Amino acid sequence: MAYRFAVATMKTSQVNPAMLTARLLSLLEKIPHDAGEEDVHRLRTTVRRLEVQLNNPPARVAKSLRTLRRRAGKLRDIDVHLGLLKPPLPSLAPARRPRAGLPGARPAPLDRAQQKLRQMLRARRARQLVSLRHRVAEAAPLLAASLPALAARAVRSPAAATDAHQQTARARRRFLRWTRILPADAVWFHRLRIRAKKLRYSLEPLELHGEAAELTAQLKQVQDAIGCWHDWATLQQRALEAFDAPHRTPDSAHLCAALRARAALQYRQARHIVRSVRASLVGARPAASATSKHAPQTLIRKVG
Repeated sequence: MAYRFAVATMKTSQVNPAMLTARLLSLLEKIPHDAGEEDVHRLRTTVRRLEVQLNNPPARVAKSLRTLRRRAGKLRDIDVHLGLLKPPLPSLAPARRPRAGLPGARPAPLDRAQQKLRQMLRARRARQLVSLRHRVAEAAPLLAASLPALAARAVRSPAAATDAHQQTARARRRFLRWTRILPADAVWFHRLRIRAKKLRYSLEPLELHGEAAELTAQLKQVQDAIGCWHDWATLQQRALEAFDAPHRTPDSAHLCAALRARAALQYRQARHIVRSVRASLVGARPAASATSKHAPQTLIRKVG
């Protein structure tokens, strides 16, 4: 059965397991032939939303969805990193007097290291795409046979205002509990993003109710801010791995230092946004953090 129809413009409040299943099966048909950046991103987010809404599907289905999400996530991370490395990078370039005839030109060493890292990432993307397509070919028959029935059983009637209020209140309490302390730990901070994302997806069907929509927007703000830091931090890690000690040059050292500085900036901004959202939920002004001056030294490891 062909699932190639438009579901990309659905409002989040209208998203349900049946629509997500249709979108996922459509993507599973498309990706073996065309896996652009948006397709990979949509595959990852569709699977994540479906995992939340199906709530403990059978083990084989859960494993297939989890593997698809992780494979798509690796490819999506590379796409994001390639986007961050697109020239010019004014936020990474150190101050320098412009060359004659080239206003605002950046130093050549950063260009060279940046181009080399982009080449490495493009090669890695090609390998990851092969891996994703292999996994799609394995997972598609099982998911096509299982998901429609699972989605039909998981369909819920629209939540009443009282139920929406209770679910939103529970979600708010969970976020406040998670953010009572913000340790300077990279793995913990990334895990907070995943938790906030799952919580946001669980509230999306309630967005017709004002307080749920407001909390969903706040969780997305947290998710995006931590995600931006995570993108720069993992790009810095890729650069360190690509330009390890035997291959380190002044050019690559310059790029790694610039990426480290950008990751530290995004880390401070993300912590500030988390504190601000928490403060707004408890009706208080955000307090200054004594641990947010520098990014955590722990290297990022993939979580979830």
